[in-house]
Amino acid sequence: MNHRARFHDYREPAFYMLTLVAKNRRPFFSTCADDRVVFTADGGIVHRFWHKIPEKFPEIKTSALVIMPDHIHGILRVTRRMAKPRGVAVRAFKSLTTSELRRQHNEPVLDVWEPGYHDHILYNAGALRVWARYLMDNPRRYCLKKKNPDLFRRVEKLAHPALPSGQNWAGYGNWFLLDYPGKIAVRVSRKTAPEEITALKEKTLEAVAAGAVVVSPFISPGEKEIARAVLTAERGAVILLKPNGFPPFFKPKGRYFDLCAEGRLLILSCGMPTPDNAPLTRETCLAMNDACARIAGGVII
Repeated sequence: MNHRARFHDYREPAFYMLTLVAKNRRPFFSTCADDRVVFTADGGIVHRFWHKIPEKFPEIKTSALVIMPDHIHGILRVTRRMAKPRGVAVRAFKSLTTSELRRQHNEPVLDVWEPGYHDHILYNAGALRVWARYLMDNPRRYCLKKKNPDLFRRVEKLAHPALPSGQNWAGYGNWFLLDYPGKIAVRVSRKTAPEEITALKEKTLEAVAAGAVVVSPFISPGEKEIARAVLTAERGAVILLKPNGFPPFFKPKGRYFDLCAEGRLLILSCGMPTPDNAPLTRETCLAMNDACARIAGGVII
């Protein structure tokens, strides 16, 4: 697992986000408790050696470190040009932790790490902040996935009476939302006036507060405005129609992840995977609106 930027000189100052994976994804380093990770003794050793990197490589400062059960994410900062590429320091870290864990486990041939590692160059402060926030929230997301595995699994060839027949539906999330009787389809034309959108949003939020499941592709500006309001509501659930299929490693992000963990989200698609920025045709939008109406049992806001 080596992904290097061929154009970049890894001796030069920069921030780097690195991911190192345990051999065979063995959960050496931490366990889940109360939706957070707790270091094992092995994880404590990894933590200690990570923050000792600057002792041997003073050009490097350690930043955020997140120790997951079977991998770690960390941010390193090279503060001045190094005599050798930064990868030398990473290899030294892996070697030292391996030696210590072999000693602790009394296993002279113990393999701790998968070969190589993945890195991501952070070119500006904005990217650094975004990645740091993402990494620090990673333990919560990981533990929620472990606790609720069925809510983070894609189901192919999903069949249900509420779904239009004759199409190859796939779903990600809580597919039991299809059984819920209180579903409403949200449909907002691009020509809808702002005051009408405000009224529709309030009406939708009233339904959500009563526990309704909102069904929509959230494509038009008005639908997206309503979606933002629904995503921050304390109650209600969402069935989101995705027009462009599921890529191989799809997973929900941001607030959609939280809704998924809470069992309040189902993402549906019957399309083939295409780029997220692929243009939508009018026919596709109409078909999706018709599917939403069918799923909601004809109840449209």
